[in-house]
Amino acid sequence: MTSIFFSESSRHTGGQKRQLLDQAVGLKAKGYTPYILCRPGSRISQDAYQLGLKVEFVEFRNALHPPSMLRFAALLRQHKPVAIVCHSNKDANLCSISVHALAKMGLLKPRPTLIRMHDGLANQATAFTYNNLFDQCFVASQALKDQLVQTKAVLPDKIGVLYPVVDFENIVALAALELPDDLDCQLNDLQQRPVVAHVASFRVENGHSFMLQVVKALLPRFPNLLYMAAGEGETRQTIETEVHRLGLTKHVVLPGLVNPVAPLIRRADVLVMPSSYEPLGMRQIEALGLGVPVIVSNVGGLPETVQSGVTGFVCPAPYAPGACDAWVKALSDTLAEPQKARNMADRGRQTVVAKFGKQSNIDGLVGTIQTPRLGRS
Repeated sequence: MTSIFFSESSRHTGGQKRQLLDQAVGLKAKGYTPYILCRPGSRISQDAYQLGLKVEFVEFRNALHPPSMLRFAALLRQHKPVAIVCHSNKDANLCSISVHALAKMGLLKPRPTLIRMHDGLANQATAFTYNNLFDQCFVASQALKDQLVQTKAVLPDKIGVLYPVVDFENIVALAALELPDDLDCQLNDLQQRPVVAHVASFRVENGHSFMLQVVKALLPRFPNLLYMAAGEGETRQTIETEVHRLGLTKHVVLPGLVNPVAPLIRRADVLVMPSSYEPLGMRQIEALGLGVPVIVSNVGGLPETVQSGVTGFVCPAPYAPGACDAWVKALSDTLAEPQKARNMADRGRQTVVAKFGKQSNIDGLVGTIQTPRLGRS
C-alpha cells in the first residue's frame, strides 16, 4: 500500500476541511491509502470515519509540541507515507519541521513529499516557510501566486495553483429547495423584475455601496429592478441607511443570511461580484454551475473564472475610472438580452465544471506527488 498523510489541526469544519476530505477520497480511489491526522475530538475525524477513511490522532498544540512530534514520528515509521498534505498552520509547521529534522539525522529515507495547501493568502507566513519548509505550496488562484511571488519574494516554482473542488451536483440539488416564504413571494412577483443577486458578507471590499449607485443608474431603463443582497456583516447598517438616502427602498432587499443560498442564485437573472479584493471567489462559480449569468470585477482570481464577453462579463473594480458606467452597460446588456446572457452562462457552466470539478483537483495533487524531483532526499 502507498500511504499518504493529510494533516489538519483545526477542530472545526469548513471549506478547507471539505477539500481535504475530497482529496483523501479521490486519492483512495486511485489506489493510495490516505490517513487523516487530526486532533482528538475534532469534527473532521467524525466526517472521515463516515467516509471510510483511516484516522490517526495527533494533538498539534503548536509547531514544537514535543508529544505531538514524537507521535508524528512514530506514525511516519509505522505507515511510511510518500507524501504529507498539510491544511492548517500548526500541523503544517510541526509536520515540516519534524520531517526535515528526521531526514537530516538520517532517520527518514526516502523523505516524503511535503505539500502545503492554502485556501487564501497566509499573511503571516514568510518566504522562508514557502521556500524551505515545503516542496510545493498550493494556492487557490494564479492571482494569489502572483501576489506571493511579488510581495514575499517566494520562489515561483515553489507555488502551484490548485483550484478548489466545487461540488456542482450538490449545488444543483440544493438549488431545487424552497426559499423562505417572504423571499419566494418577492421573487415570484413579476412587478419586481429583473433580479440582481449579490451574495457576500457586508464589508467595504465587497462593493455593496458601489452596487447601490449602479442600481440607481439602471432604474430609468429597468424601473422594476430588484437588487437582492444576501449576507450579514459590519457595513450592513451603513448600507441600509444609504438605501433610504438614495430612495431605493422599493428596489433593494437585504434578506440577511440565506442558507442554502443556491435557491436564491437559481432564481436570479444575474449574479454580481463587485469586489475590490477577491482571492478567487466562489459564488460566481456556483452561479455559472447553475447556468445563471454573472458579472465580476477585474480583481484577484475573479477573471480566472469568467471570460469576459464569452461566459459572462468582467468589469473594472469599484471606483476605478469608468467603473460605474462599465457596470451599468454590462448589466444593461445582460438584462436586455436574457437569452443571450443564459447562453453565455451555459458556456460558463461547461468551463467551471471542467476547471473546478473534483477530478481536476485530484489529478493536480497526484501529479505533484508523483513528480520525482520533489520530496526525495
